[in-house]
Amino acid sequence: MPENTLAAFQHAIRLGCDYVEIDVRTTRDGKLVIMHDRTVDRTTNGSGAVNELTLAAIRKLDAGVKFSPLYRGEKVPTLDEVFELCRGKINVYIDHKDATVQAILRTIRRHRMEKQVLVYGGLEKLKEWKQTAPDIPIMPSLPQEYRKPGGIAELKKVLPVDALNGDMDLWTPELVQEAHREGITVYVDNLGRPDTPEGWRQSLQMGVDGIETDYPDELLRMVRA
Repeated sequence: MPENTLAAFQHAIRLGCDYVEIDVRTTRDGKLVIMHDRTVDRTTNGSGAVNELTLAAIRKLDAGVKFSPLYRGEKVPTLDEVFELCRGKINVYIDHKDATVQAILRTIRRHRMEKQVLVYGGLEKLKEWKQTAPDIPIMPSLPQEYRKPGGIAELKKVLPVDALNGDMDLWTPELVQEAHREGITVYVDNLGRPDTPEGWRQSLQMGVDGIETDYPDELLRMVRA
């Protein structure tokens, strides 16, 4: 499915996934849209940086045709559209790329999505989230300096995280257990080389709570079996 599109999110809902991941950026005229890269070049038939294009210009682009002619005409969605689709159906993992905390938070509250979102970002950005909206759950990747015995407890004193992320290769059963002792959920990133049944089994054997994958249908079949 073409990434960061309503078609992909609808497919995840049909599959019964727990979360969809979205990447939030701001257009030149201050609107919130969903785009992983700084530019629209890779995933659409257009070019230019998201923050240098207006919403109207971005909405004219095709976000599906590069993936497959079957998805010709798929648009770059706004954050509002994603929440309208997902509310009450699936949780939303927000990768906070380029937007103010206040702008994203207003949209979350407007759609009453407080209980259905998880915000990912760097430590400094997530500190701002906790100061601004302590009720919104946050998730950083576990920084290297905290990947040691007692490190997650140290991190929790610096930032009261709700979940932790990171490449599955960087996690161990001991780190997962420590996170759980601290009441923290662990979602590992299996994208790339370990995004295979063997990689998923390794993650599950560590006791993680969730797996980020590009193949949710195959992973769900394995888990359900």
